[in-house]
Parts: sequence; C-alpha cells; structure tokens
Amino acid sequence: MTGMAISGKTRFVLMLGDPIVQVKAPAGFAAWARDTGTDAVMLPVAVPEAALPATLEALRGWRNCLGAVVTCPHKQAVAGLVDSVSPAVALTGACNVVRRAADGQLHGEMTDGLGFVAALRANGFDPAGRDVQLVGAGGAGAAIALALAEAGARLVITDRDKARQTALVDRLSGQGRVLCAQPAGFSAALVCNATPVGMNGDTAHPWPLEDLPRDCFVADIVPEPAETPWIVAARARGHRVQTGPEMVAGQMPAIVDILMAHRDGAEG
Repeated sequence: MTGMAISGKTRFVLMLGDPIVQVKAPAGFAAWARDTGTDAVMLPVAVPEAALPATLEALRGWRNCLGAVVTCPHKQAVAGLVDSVSPAVALTGACNVVRRAADGQLHGEMTDGLGFVAALRANGFDPAGRDVQLVGAGGAGAAIALALAEAGARLVITDRDKARQTALVDRLSGQGRVLCAQPAGFSAALVCNATPVGMNGDTAHPWPLEDLPRDCFVADIVPEPAETPWIVAARARGHRVQTGPEMVAGQMPAIVDILMAHRDGAEG
C-alpha cells in the first residue's frame, strides 16, 4: 500500500509460500490498494509445510484479515484445509486464494488458470481449437489445464510425477480433449511451463525449444526472474512469449474480487 499509512483500521491479506522471495502478488495488490484508496495490505509470509495447518487456524481468528493468497508448494495442501471450495478447486485439487468470512470460515478459490488465459488473450493468443503442451501437473498446472480445456484447447499434460500427471488427466476427462500423450497430428501452438524450473537462478529448460514449431507461443509462470533463461532463449529464437508476472497481473482483478466480497464494511 505504497504511499498510504498503516493504521489500526488497515485490513490485511497473507501471501503464503515456501520460499516466498519470488512472489509478485504483494506489489500488484499494493498498486490496486493505492489506486483505489483501499486501506489494505498484502504481507508475504514464509510458512513451512508443517506449520501450514496452524497458520490457517490462526487466520480464522484474525478479524481484520481478509484471507490469503497461496503459492508453491502449498496450493494442494490448502485445498484440504478450508471449509468450502469453488468448483475449480474441487476439480483441480488446488487452491490459491482463501477468503475469510466474518465468522472465521475459510473458502477456497483458484485464479491461476483465469489469470493465465486472460494474459494469453491480452497478448493476442486465443487457445480455442489450438494444440497446447503443458509442462507441470501441480497446483498451478492443474488450474491452467482446466482453464485451457474450458477455453477449447486440445491439451497434452506432462509431469515428472507420472502418477500426478495421470490423476490430473483423469480428473479433467470430462472437460474436453485432455491427454497424457501427444496424438497423431499434434502440433503445439502453445507450450507452457507450469513448474518451478527456471526460478531464482535455475538455468534449466522445462521443454526443448528445438522441438517446437517456430510460430509456437512460449509461456512461463515462474515469477522470478521475470524472464527465465527458457523465455530468453525462446525470444531469441523468434517465439512470442508470456512471462510469469503477466499471469499474476492477469489474475489480480479476480483475486481482489474474491477477497473483498461482502467485506465493504469494517472488520468482520
């Protein structure tokens, strides 16, 4: 909440992850709060897995807390710790936004997929009817897979954890063309990295660029660095690209709507 004083009336949102140094959502939330004159802040908190249940239990009693935004590696664990969930959380098994109700009940939502597809469309890419290679079947990957399937893409999902990969494809089997292996005639119009590969100095590539058509759109969800080595290399090859911070920006309106729902008054 740059430029606005914090007082006893300030409401707050937690940003939960481990590690937490890479996150961009607090800055985006601060910009929204400043621009709208909203007396609220988002606080990044590094929470190890063992402490996650206690953290959410404590959150229930903090009356000036609007809820939490959740990042890696807690999205799937949080989905099992809240009182109610959206259909997207029920289907993907992952949660990235927790809204605290006035009575302390916690409701889980998922906005990663919405933000990713919104950013794609802002960048001039419509996934409808396109072949998409998604790398990663974790919390963010599951949400992105659902959003892409709902947008009409033919989607192939891969993950180092083959059991997790298969489980996600099975859960999304009713959402359209979601597969574990590339079918005949598959030609990737979009490849997305939904894993931590490339984060904070990691120079590895999540998918070989030389296997992609030159007109393939290359997207990464890693927030730090803004341009991973994979994205830099893709740009050098002439691919159109999308970065992790663009996905964060794409979902900020949905995050704000969820957290501020029914909270226009004082603390509850």
